[in-house]
Amino acid sequence: MSETVVSTRQPAQSSSIGSIRSQQNSQFGLENVANLVTPYAVRVAATLRLADHITDGATDVPTLAQRCGANPKALRRLLVHLASYDVFTERADGGYDVGPVGQQLRSDHPMSMRVLLDLDSFSGKADLSLSGLLESVRTGEPVYPAQHGKPYWEDLVSSPAMGDSFETALDTIVNFSSRSLLRGYDWSTVKRIVDVGGGSGAPLIRLLKKYEHLQATLVDFPQMIERARRNFEAAGVADRASVTPGSYFDPLPPGADAYLLSEVVDQESEENAVRILRRCAEAAGDTGKVMLLQTPVTKSNRAVMTALDLRMLTSVGGQELSVEQYRELFAKAGLKLDTTYPASNITTFSVMLFVCSAA
Repeated sequence: MSETVVSTRQPAQSSSIGSIRSQQNSQFGLENVANLVTPYAVRVAATLRLADHITDGATDVPTLAQRCGANPKALRRLLVHLASYDVFTERADGGYDVGPVGQQLRSDHPMSMRVLLDLDSFSGKADLSLSGLLESVRTGEPVYPAQHGKPYWEDLVSSPAMGDSFETALDTIVNFSSRSLLRGYDWSTVKRIVDVGGGSGAPLIRLLKKYEHLQATLVDFPQMIERARRNFEAAGVADRASVTPGSYFDPLPPGADAYLLSEVVDQESEENAVRILRRCAEAAGDTGKVMLLQTPVTKSNRAVMTALDLRMLTSVGGQELSVEQYRELFAKAGLKLDTTYPASNITTFSVMLFVCSAA
């Protein structure tokens, strides 16, 4: 009889303990997801260049505070918190070293994220607009202009700190995009290409070097095309690459075989994205192709890309889309999606080349 009592009560006890543990895990899980302190603390550390100063030998807090212009007591509180996450590690003498998690805060790290997290940089300043996410969700509009007195792209052009950091990060971004561009598509069928919003020209340089028959034109704002012109000359392809100042909202040079947009339309509102695509379709006519190099939202990258989507919403009003949503966007611009090509083998950044033609 006693065995029967034990056997009937044990599952209930186990179930109760399991329920309590589940509730505790859920509670701590939500606390971690809702944590605002640590993401801000990491960005402050990046902005103050703490990892760089420590690497240079300023391991004690007073010296570190003097190097980065901080209050020593407040700085120690920041370091103590970040040490809990192994961003920094406390030494026996009370000083600090860069921890395993914080290595990418060093500017000399091959995969450095310091510039991206710097609150004065093009990326860090955009991240601050997330404090207005509630208003963006209510209105569907970016809050950056209200927070900073001007739209994001205007601020980028007028701010030396943002502009310099953007160019630094752009080198890494476009080099990745350039490598992605060479995958899959048979560029031997293209004689002339127009890179719309082509920035430094890195993607075109890779194409021109591999395909000697190609002729290229880069369209971008005046401050960007001068850099592209210098890069074309340095790469020895200036005889086949021209630059045209302008906006992708204006009429584009007509008659090319392909019009390329690399990571452009996701940084604009749907209305503006359609306007840009229509300009490309107009210039391409019935025979040309409109190509987009973009990272669509997929099941495997959903967490990363939806986070980026909310950043786009609050800062520039852009949006990250799935393949099907891109198809719908193309249709609104009078284009049909012919095919897609996988342009990278990195799951998190599953870049695709979308190839479209007149509908």
